[in-house]
Amino acid sequence: MEIRQQLFLSIIATGVLLAISGFILSQQISEVGRSFDEVQNKATPSIIALGNIKADFNALHAAVLAFNLHVPEASTDPEIKQLALDHRDEVQMQKEELGTSFDNYKAIVGADAASEIGDKIDMLTMHIDEMLMVGNSVMNGETMVDHAAVGGHTAAGENMEDVPPVVMLHGMILELNEQAMVFNEELDAAIAQNYESLGNTQNTVLANIGTGANLNILLTAAILGVTGIVGGGVAFSISRRVRQLEKTAGEIAEGNLGKQITTQGTDEIAALAASFEQMRRSLVEVQEELKSRNIELNELNIMLEQTNAELKQLDRLKDEFISVASHELRSPIHPILGYASMARDGMIGEKEALDVIYKQAVRLRQLANDILDVSRIESGTLPYSMKELSIHEVLANCVEAIKPSVGAEVSVVTDFDSHDIEMIGDKERLTQVFTNLLGNALKFTKKGRIAVETRLAGPDSIVVKISDTGGGIPKEILPRLFNKFVTKKVGEDEAHGTGLGLFISRSIVEAHGGKISAYNNDTGGATFRIELPLRAGGQGKKQTPIAVSAEHPREAK
Repeated sequence: MEIRQQLFLSIIATGVLLAISGFILSQQISEVGRSFDEVQNKATPSIIALGNIKADFNALHAAVLAFNLHVPEASTDPEIKQLALDHRDEVQMQKEELGTSFDNYKAIVGADAASEIGDKIDMLTMHIDEMLMVGNSVMNGETMVDHAAVGGHTAAGENMEDVPPVVMLHGMILELNEQAMVFNEELDAAIAQNYESLGNTQNTVLANIGTGANLNILLTAAILGVTGIVGGGVAFSISRRVRQLEKTAGEIAEGNLGKQITTQGTDEIAALAASFEQMRRSLVEVQEELKSRNIELNELNIMLEQTNAELKQLDRLKDEFISVASHELRSPIHPILGYASMARDGMIGEKEALDVIYKQAVRLRQLANDILDVSRIESGTLPYSMKELSIHEVLANCVEAIKPSVGAEVSVVTDFDSHDIEMIGDKERLTQVFTNLLGNALKFTKKGRIAVETRLAGPDSIVVKISDTGGGIPKEILPRLFNKFVTKKVGEDEAHGTGLGLFISRSIVEAHGGKISAYNNDTGGATFRIELPLRAGGQGKKQTPIAVSAEHPREAK
């Protein structure tokens, strides 16, 4: 056979083999392309859509908790009520965003596949709507709520028609937290399932690529046997690029998403590599998006933990106040009733009974005044009458007022600045502060002395110190001494007072533009330090509360 014929036959054989190789390769490329389309158009978008649903739901959950955190005080404080209304609007907005995210997910996976998550979202949003209804009742100051409209149950699941809205709301918050935790776990499971499906698709793609590579190797060997160098060059090029693509795909399958897929040419292999590269970039974007979402979710979880801690603190303070207030109310009532009964039965004289009844009634009035002052302070309506006054005269009157109650083993001394210091302030409110501090010093000083000292702190301010030699302030309550409901034990018995006096005193001092702090003395007892401006630069304005130092000022660095 002539060389020309052999070459012709070789060319024909090569053409046939190339046609077979091209057909098989085209089928493999089409199959891989269809797999890539499934990943890009369904698997990856569904993972993103589920992540969006989870993020939007947790944002809705956080907005609901923020709304419910403010509603207990919204009925008495317009600013807090506005905050609560803003959070309620945020709840509605987050519900719409959650609905949009679910619609996107349903459009990707179909109505049947998305129905279970849709039912969960409907149940949770219905529960949230019920919480908003109860929250509105609390915010509007209503004492009862339509139990039929919200299921008529508490957190324990018992039908209780007379449960107050605040208690019902607390139960519904706990129920929502449990449902939210379950829903987040279900979303995580759905995302994991989609990742598993994505991994199966990747494995199928890699298997098809491997099969195609092996077939191409066999066909290339046959072509080399027929055509030699002519066919060998083409086969080598195809084999090299397919192996490179397989190697890169393997590294990506092992988790190295940073490995970039590159190839030369404009044929089907180049298109396959481009599709693979597009899939890799999509996976990188999904991975980065999920990292970002996880960071946001962690931040939301921290916010939820802080909110829960604040709710627990509010419950604790409420219980403490109810316990202390009930004790303080009962303490004067019992002697009033007892002495009134004895006077009525002629067991004691009327004057003796009236003296005791009057003293206990004054104690009741003081408790009522303290509670009223706290309410006005928190609503910003506590009135002040700023006039020029002598601070030494105010202090001297307060000292004279407590002298009848001073025991034989306690002395009260004053050390006023040599100048007669005039300032602008509310005489009655400052008297209230100094009387409260002197009264506390007298209660906790059974033996020793109480000292009242004034000094100019500069051309524009004066410092008043009230010291005692009593038992001092316990270290555990010193940092929060000027908060509400903080009380000190008297002896080994019960807490004395409601813990409102120092909170009121701090608010009055700060309304004058001043500062108040407390510390324990090195030699025993405690000292209260009040610094007041001589002119009303901050009169009537509530200042930011100062931190109470646990150190003696001379030791502070």
